[in-house]
Amino acid sequence: MRLQFWAADTLRFSVTGPEPHRFLNRAAAAGVRLRHVRWQRDGYTATVSGADRRRLERIARDGGWTLAVTARRGPGRHAERLLQTRPGLAAGAVLFLLLVRALGGLVWCIDFGAMDPGLQPAMRRLLAECGIHEGVLLTKPLLQTAQAQALRRSEVFGWVSLNFTGGCLAIESTPSQTQTVREPPPRQGLYASADGEILAVEIESGFAAVTVGQTVARGQLLAAAERLDRKGNAVPQGAGGRVIARVQKHYTARQPLTTEAPVYTGRSSVQTTLYLPWRSYTDEPENPLTGVTQTDWLPVQLGRLALPASLCRVTTWEQLPDTVQYSEATAAALALRVCRAALLAEFPDAVIETEQREISAQEGAETAAVTYIFTANIAAPP
Repeated sequence: MRLQFWAADTLRFSVTGPEPHRFLNRAAAAGVRLRHVRWQRDGYTATVSGADRRRLERIARDGGWTLAVTARRGPGRHAERLLQTRPGLAAGAVLFLLLVRALGGLVWCIDFGAMDPGLQPAMRRLLAECGIHEGVLLTKPLLQTAQAQALRRSEVFGWVSLNFTGGCLAIESTPSQTQTVREPPPRQGLYASADGEILAVEIESGFAAVTVGQTVARGQLLAAAERLDRKGNAVPQGAGGRVIARVQKHYTARQPLTTEAPVYTGRSSVQTTLYLPWRSYTDEPENPLTGVTQTDWLPVQLGRLALPASLCRVTTWEQLPDTVQYSEATAAALALRVCRAALLAEFPDAVIETEQREISAQEGAETAAVTYIFTANIAAPP
């Protein structure tokens, strides 16, 4: 059967037979648009779109007219010749268009734009948790859900927008700008959290009860929340601010020479999953391990060409409980670190001026006793 593509062409035809003007009326009633109509001795000629050829032939057959195509212009003849001589080329073009149509909704690549490279792995993991990676058929609800999750769960972005066009998921973002809004302080005073010598009084609200150079004891009032005016009426105002003092405090810590702790064995295992459109393949390790895991998402590329596929690589570093034997020097250093951590946990802004250390060994452990002299804010609510 010879393939014909008349619909792509413009046809010039002639009509002959009895009462040819009736053919024009029937063609108009059928919705056929005739152009360039020219009357002849036994009929007329006209131009029509190739898509109307079948209807004109049916009208001519039913009315007893003779219709003959006299000229044909357009790509239809070239397409017929191509299908007859190069069917594989035409089939490849049609297959390509079908694949573009079918695969246009897949994620081929993810463009992070101007996002900091250090934040891209975390963003990729967040998208993967929402079910978005290369090779996924992306829908509008899925895209909206991922954008809402990115805004809700990320503290580093002030604004995030996900735009999907032509197989590319583009991520636009701006860094967050934090502005601290202080609430009014409660109607209560500030008290000393440690003994010390006052070096600076920086009261922002309330009424200072101490002065620079004064020595205070733990629990002493530093700033009052109210004061009497000249008439004896109480003027309330919540106390807030800092009182910097020089403090001396003593901390002790004990570190055994032998302890049980999880340690790395040096072994690791890798589980790799290849995600393709509508399919996934997982390569499980022969001997799965337990320990610390790290998940990496990698796009699949053929040279510089992005493909709708991605690799999920889960690396596990084995950790097992074991007996750890510390040397005396190491145990002493760990005990000193515990003392320093306790100081900073109690006074985060502490500036150490001097420290006196005393290390003693007893019953299979090293004990550190450290006396710190430091400056810090000692004002705290009751």
